[in-house]
Amino acid sequence: MAFLSIRVFITIHMKKIQLLAVLLGINMYAFGQQTIPDTAVQKTGKAIFVNAGLQYISNLTYAGVKDLSSVPVLLPTVTLISKTGLFLSAAGYFDVGGNGSQTEGLSITPGFVFTFDKKKQFGGAVSVTKYFITDSSPIILSSFNASFDGQLYYNFDNIFKLTLAASYRLDKGNANDIINNAEFTKDIQLVKVSGTNKNGFKITPTLTLYSGTQSFTQTYYTNSEVQQEVDQVNTTPGSQPVGVLGFLFPPGTPSQTITKSIVTQTVTEEKQQQVKQYKVLALSASMPLTYSVDKVQFVATPYFIRPFNQVNYVDNTAMNGIYFLFTIGANVTF
Repeated sequence: MAFLSIRVFITIHMKKIQLLAVLLGINMYAFGQQTIPDTAVQKTGKAIFVNAGLQYISNLTYAGVKDLSSVPVLLPTVTLISKTGLFLSAAGYFDVGGNGSQTEGLSITPGFVFTFDKKKQFGGAVSVTKYFITDSSPIILSSFNASFDGQLYYNFDNIFKLTLAASYRLDKGNANDIINNAEFTKDIQLVKVSGTNKNGFKITPTLTLYSGTQSFTQTYYTNSEVQQEVDQVNTTPGSQPVGVLGFLFPPGTPSQTITKSIVTQTVTEEKQQQVKQYKVLALSASMPLTYSVDKVQFVATPYFIRPFNQVNYVDNTAMNGIYFLFTIGANVTF
């Protein structure tokens, strides 16, 4: 057997993009890292003050049906904030979707908040988060090891606020992803409790565009055209006497000859490879509803999220509709 030539044809068969996992991680991270709420940026003569909060995060739903890859989470947070801008935040994660609450872990976030002008119209923040969440936890952040985060914001004369953020994330397998987002927000004060804009009821229409790297498994097939030399046996029957002799005597012994020929066979082999690409991930529209009285805030937020290139892993059909979730919580600064 001789292999004379091989030609390989590669075709992409399927991309299983882990978009939903990234999407859930984006939102869980955002909820867990609200270290400087509105009540915390008020002027104070104290060197260090504390913000404590409790937030409930609902399941993701798609077309009115609960998404099986998410669980409702109760998120207590405590943040120590220095007037210099340094802060240290801790968050706990409790799965409340089963029979009773289950403690899944916690995260620790040191960071620094800064501004470039006295009116605090232009500024930003940098932080590092370390996650301590059990590997078996259904919370999507259980795959995270740490993240490095930064953001810059600019308030355009209180017309709207633009925030640009970047996050470098490491998972427990030392894989990494980069997530960026651009966010537009507008505070609309509806009710004032006192003479300051910090107290009362407001809504904050928010539009956020997420982009970043995505790691996914790409399945492809190689078609190998193999030319193979084979032996072909040709049999020639023996001579047959004619007439009466042909009836009395059997035919002669058949003869065989062997000829060589070349045949082409196609061999198909399935293979997989890990691919990473940078692309637009999702578009989110939300409406935080905030009621503030002195040092206390109550916040409820509905989220509508439009992912891109989301795949249903059961039948590999597209799921590019709208996802919904909501959060509700309160925090106090003292």
